[in-house]
Amino acid sequence: MKINLNYAWSSFIVVPVLFYIITDLFYRGNTDAYDYVDTYLSRSKVIKVTIPQKCDENWERYRFRFGKKGSRNYNQFIFYSDKYKKYLAIVSFSGIDTFGEIDLEDLCRRSFYKEQPTIFAYANTAQWNDAKYGTRALPMPIFFIKATHLYNNQLTIGPGESPPNPYIIGYNSTRKFVEQYLAHFLPEEEFDRLFKGKEK
Repeated sequence: MKINLNYAWSSFIVVPVLFYIITDLFYRGNTDAYDYVDTYLSRSKVIKVTIPQKCDENWERYRFRFGKKGSRNYNQFIFYSDKYKKYLAIVSFSGIDTFGEIDLEDLCRRSFYKEQPTIFAYANTAQWNDAKYGTRALPMPIFFIKATHLYNNQLTIGPGESPPNPYIIGYNSTRKFVEQYLAHFLPEEEFDRLFKGKEK
């Protein structure tokens, strides 16, 4: 069997390299943000909050890489916390925390967030202590860790939930959520102000 070397060269070398270059140049967002993911999480505190009945959902589609499968949803589940006197937004992304073909965020968590769960979540202290965050116009971003109860603490979630278990998220998925948020949805000027000490 003859192998077309030109075809093989273009398919296995040129196309992947071109794919990578286009993604790197046009779809990575704020490239500085990728080095701050661990810093962002290490400078976050863990909060405990019960999601009230009254809440809102926002989502938008964005591109994070070149190609047919280069887009995903950016989700915000927004509510007011009487405990913290702030508007909070659970930030998440589709296509990251998956179990086989099941997208745990889009198909599972966004449903039980409406069941008044009590959750633990990461909240970055720089943003938490900034009066700019926590308003209706700019809710404080938080990142889900786990849920312990449903229906305003009336039902305890058992520790032995069989997979897929939407009531807890792995650290690697959380880290990817933070990466995408910093790179694509936190404005660069705001990123520099918060994490590099650069005032406009």
